[in-house]
Amino acid sequence: MEKHPERGSGMRKRDSGEPGSMQPEAGAVYSKRSRSGKYAAAFKIGLQASLEYRLQFVIGLVSLVFPVGIQSLIWTAVYRSSAQDVLYGYDYGQMILYTILSGIVAKFVMTQLEHTIAEDIKSGGLNTYLVRPVSYFGYRLSAYAGSRVVSDSVLIVLVTTVLLIAIRYGHTPLSPVRIGLFTAALVLAAAVQFLLSYAICALAFRLAEISYFFVITGLVVQILSGGMVPLEVFGETLNGWFNLLPFKYTIYFPVNVLNGRLAEGEALTGIFIQCGWIVLLAGAAHAAWRLGLKRYVGLGG
Repeated sequence: MEKHPERGSGMRKRDSGEPGSMQPEAGAVYSKRSRSGKYAAAFKIGLQASLEYRLQFVIGLVSLVFPVGIQSLIWTAVYRSSAQDVLYGYDYGQMILYTILSGIVAKFVMTQLEHTIAEDIKSGGLNTYLVRPVSYFGYRLSAYAGSRVVSDSVLIVLVTTVLLIAIRYGHTPLSPVRIGLFTAALVLAAAVQFLLSYAICALAFRLAEISYFFVITGLVVQILSGGMVPLEVFGETLNGWFNLLPFKYTIYFPVNVLNGRLAEGEALTGIFIQCGWIVLLAGAAHAAWRLGLKRYVGLGG
C-alpha cells in the first residue's frame, strides 16, 4: 500500500505557545516593549501627581519671589553705595538679570527627590522595585520627567517673559543659536543635578538619619552652583577650584549661556563638559547604589 505523506507536511509549523517556541527576535521586541511600557506608565504617574499637587507648585513659585526680591534689594543697595558701575564683571542690570534667571533655573534643575528616595530606602519601599523586572533608577527618572512637564512649561513662559522685559530695557536679543545652546545646557544641567542627587541618596543606606544632611548639602550645592550669587564673587582662586566640580554646570553655566556672557564657542565647550560629568556621575551613582544594596536589609515595604 502506498504510504501517504504526513498530514501537514510541506506546511509551516505553527507556534506551540511554549517557552522557547517564539522566535528570539519576537521575544526581544516584546521584552523591549514591556520595559518601555513600564517606564511610560511611570511617566504618566509623575504627570498625574504634578496635576494633583498644583497648589504645591504654585506655592513653590510664589516662594521664589522672596529670595530673588531680597537679593535684588541687596544688590541695588550695593551698587548705589559703590563708586563703580561694574562689580565682579557685572553692571547693575546684568546682576539683576542674573539673580532672576538663576532663581528660575534653580527651579528647573532642582529635583527635590532626596527625601522620597531616602524614605523608600528606610521604610522598605524599595523592596517593591527590587522584586519586579523594573529598574528603580529608570522608574524614578521616568516619574521625575513626567512630574516636570507642567511646571517646566510654566517656567519656560516665565523665562520668556523675563527676557522680553530685559530686551525692552536694552538687553541684546537672543539669536536662535544661543536659544538652542541654552536649551541643551538646561537639559544637561537637569541631568547632572538628577545624577548628583541620586548618588547622594545612596548615603541613606549607611546613615540612620539623613534629612539634616540633605538640608546641608542642598545649601552647599546652591552656593557652589551659583544659585545665590555669581561665582565671580568668590574670586579667581576659588573659581579655579569650582571649574573642577560639577556644580557650576547646573545653574551658573546655563544662566550665563542665556544672558550672553559666554561666547557660543565657550557655551559649546561647556556643554561637552556637562556630557562628561553626566558619564562620571552615572558611573559614581551606579557604584554607590551597588555598594548600598549590599547593606540593604529591606525591612518593611
